[in-house]
Amino acid sequence: MIERMEWDEFAAQWDWRQGEHVSLIGPTGAGKTTLGLAILPFRRYSVALGTKPKDPTLSALVRAGWSRIRRWRDRPPMPIVNGKMAPVRLILWPTFRRMADAAEHRQVFRDALHDMFAEGSWCLFADEIMYLSNDLRLDAELKLWWRQGRSIGLSLVAATQRPAWVPLELYSQASHLFLWRTTDRRDLERLRDISGPVDSRELMATVQSLDWRAFEVLYVDTKSGRLIITTPPKA
Repeated sequence: MIERMEWDEFAAQWDWRQGEHVSLIGPTGAGKTTLGLAILPFRRYSVALGTKPKDPTLSALVRAGWSRIRRWRDRPPMPIVNGKMAPVRLILWPTFRRMADAAEHRQVFRDALHDMFAEGSWCLFADEIMYLSNDLRLDAELKLWWRQGRSIGLSLVAATQRPAWVPLELYSQASHLFLWRTTDRRDLERLRDISGPVDSRELMATVQSLDWRAFEVLYVDTKSGRLIITTPPKA
């Protein structure tokens, strides 16, 4: 049975636990970045990756108080308030003024993935998972996050435009999926790889019927098989 729910109601009852992964799958302009950044405050220690030369959404976060760093080693000390660790909001956004700068991104993001894995308890938002996985050849590191992250409290929020072009773990290891409308045959076939008690026929039929003009998204709880149509917040 497909449920419909307003975003505020959905967010209030959503059970997303540290160590569980979230995958966002939809075309450019659907609202993946906005939704991803909207859910990061659910986690205490969050990092968003900046992979574009310019990104108005991330720039707005910097103005709102998120700390931009260009390398993981440049991050500020963990804040302590009243003797307790305070929430951390970071944007790892290396310099990207020339095409040649992209060659340095692999090392910058690789260092961050390795260090966060060693520390545990981080939530990472990767808005362009295909860029990281394919272009920067970080496929092995990302798969390790997906497969081993839960045991050390790592959550990976991964976004992609085309489900057919990314690692299988984006589906098989995610506890929570947000799917936007698609009618592409290859993309729909890939949805069969979603784990858990999910009715694949109902899932594919629902994804094809979503109203893209209203920015509808289908939420899938891969643990219970629960399906909810909602409309995420707009930027």
